[in-house]
Amino acid sequence: MTQSKGMFGPLQPRRRNAAASPAVAGIRRCHRLARFRHEEDGSLLILSLFIFVIMLISTGVAIDIIRQEERRTLIQATLDRALLAAADLNQTLEPADVVRDYFDKSGLSYLDVTPIVKEGDYKEWRSVEATVRDTMPTLFGDLVGLESLPIKTQGRAEESIGNVEISMVLDVSGSMNDSVHTSSGTTTRIALLRSAAQDFVTTMFKTVQPPEATPGKLSISVVPYNQQVTLGTTLASRFNISTEHAQNSCADIPRSTFGATGISNTTFLARSMYGDSFDYSGNGWSVPTNVGIENCPDNSKNTVLPLANNETTINTKIKNLVADGDTAIDYGAKWGVALLDPEAQPVVTSLIGSNLVASELAGRPFDYGEALATSGDLRSMKVLVLMTDGQNTRTYSTKMGYRTGDSPLVSTKSHNDGSDLDSKYLYYYDDTRSKPYYSFRYNKWYYASAITGDKTVIPYEKLWAKGWTLQYVLKNYLGKPLNNATSLYAEMADQSEFSDKDTDLNKLCTAAKKSGTEILIFTVAVDAPSEGQSILEKCASAPAYAFNVTSNDMKTAFASIASAINALRLTN
Repeated sequence: MTQSKGMFGPLQPRRRNAAASPAVAGIRRCHRLARFRHEEDGSLLILSLFIFVIMLISTGVAIDIIRQEERRTLIQATLDRALLAAADLNQTLEPADVVRDYFDKSGLSYLDVTPIVKEGDYKEWRSVEATVRDTMPTLFGDLVGLESLPIKTQGRAEESIGNVEISMVLDVSGSMNDSVHTSSGTTTRIALLRSAAQDFVTTMFKTVQPPEATPGKLSISVVPYNQQVTLGTTLASRFNISTEHAQNSCADIPRSTFGATGISNTTFLARSMYGDSFDYSGNGWSVPTNVGIENCPDNSKNTVLPLANNETTINTKIKNLVADGDTAIDYGAKWGVALLDPEAQPVVTSLIGSNLVASELAGRPFDYGEALATSGDLRSMKVLVLMTDGQNTRTYSTKMGYRTGDSPLVSTKSHNDGSDLDSKYLYYYDDTRSKPYYSFRYNKWYYASAITGDKTVIPYEKLWAKGWTLQYVLKNYLGKPLNNATSLYAEMADQSEFSDKDTDLNKLCTAAKKSGTEILIFTVAVDAPSEGQSILEKCASAPAYAFNVTSNDMKTAFASIASAINALRLTN
C-alpha cells in the first residue's frame, strides 16, 4: 500500500481515540459555554410558566378579596338597616331583638351581634350601636399562606325628638273672608285656614312633644297679620315702643331693619298712629273724614301668641282668628322671624317671670346652631311657616314728629268749650310770612294785629282725637293755607307700598336663610295672584318648601309641611 504524501511530506493518520491535551480540552469547554450562553431555544416557555403561576396566585387572591368585600357589604347593609329599625322611637320591640332578627332573616344568624342600646329617661331619644366581626376562609389564599380574611363592620343610629321652634305667620286680611266652595258646601277661606293650621299644630305636638317626652321640646308662636301685626298689650310692653298713645299695640318697623332677623327689646319703635293715614287722594279717591279703617286694626282676637307650648292654647288662638284689613306680608314675617331670633330671649324671660310663657321654654329662642347640653346632643330647629292668600299691599302710619306737641293751628276760642276747631275761630300760623295768620273762615292771610282775642295753640293730639284721617286733616287744615297737601303727606306719612314691601320681605328672607342663621322657611300661597306666589317662592328655603295651592288644598299643604319638619328633625 502506497502512503499518501502531502505538500510537505507524508500525511499522518488521525488518531480518533487519542486523548486531547489539557489546553485543547479547556478551549473546547469555553467554546461550549459561549455557545450555551448565546443559545435562546426554550427560554420563553420557562418564563411563561413563572408568569402563569404568578397570575394564578394573584387572580386567586383577588377573588378572595372580592368575596371578602361582598360579604362585608352584605353584613354592613344588614347592620345599617337593623340599627335604623332598632333606633326608631316608634319601635315597640326590644332594640337588641330587632337587630338580631334582621341578621337572622338575612341568613347571617351565625354571627354574634350584641348591640349597645342607650335611651333617654323619657324615651325622647335612642341610640343603638354595634360592631360585627366575621372570618371568611379563602379559596386561593393558601398559595401565599393566607388561610382566612377578617371582616369588621360597625355602625350607629340615633333618633331623637329634637327641639323645634315654630312661628306660624298667618294672613288675616279681609280677603280671607271670601267664600270658598267645597265638597261639603260653602265656607270661607279663613275657616279652612283655621282647620288646616289646627291640624298642623296637633301633628307637631304628636311628633315633637308627645306626653311621654320631656316638656319644652316644642314652642309655637302664632303671628296673625293684615296691614299690621297686633302685638297685644302684654307683648308690646316688653318692647321699647313709644307711649304717646295707647289706642293700639302695633309698631311701625323702619324699612332699614329688614336686613336683620331680630328686634331688640331696647330698640325704639314708634307705636303705629291710631286712625287712618292712608293716601286716599293719591289713589284717586275722595278724602273721607273717617272711613273706619285703622292703621292698626287692633282686634284682640288677632293678637300675637308668643312661644306657647300648650296645644289647646295654640289651637284656641287659631280657632278665634278673624279677617280684616290689607296685606303686609313683610310685617308678618318680620315679627315671625323676630320670635325665632335669640334677641327675643329677654322678652321671653320677662314673660316667663310673669307666668305668661311656660318655664320649660326658658332660654328660648335658642342661639342659632346651639348644641344643647342634654342627652342626645339635641339641637333646636327654627321654622317659619308663612301663609298668604294675596300679595303685599301697604302699611301706613303718621310719623312721630306729627303726633304730639304744637301744630301750626291756633284758635281764638278756649279748648274747653268745644268750638276751638270751628272755622270761625281757627287760624293757621306761619311765622315766615309778613301776614302770618291764615283765616279758615275767610280763606285769606292777616297781620297779627288784625287777630283779636287770646290765641291758643292746637296740639296734634287734639286733631287726631277727632278720629279724622290724615288725608282729611291735610286737605282741610294743615295743607289748605299753602295748598301743599300732597307734598305735606310725603313729609308726614310713614307708608310702604307694594314694591317696597316685596323688597323688604326679600331682604328679610335672605337674612333668615343665610349660613349661621338658617331658619327653615316654608311658604303657602293660597289662591294667591302671581305676584304673591312669586315673592313667597323667593322667600322659601327651597323650591320644595313653597306651596301654591287652592283653598281646598290648604290642609294638604300644612300636613306636608308637618311631615317635612318631622323628617328633618330626626337625626339618624
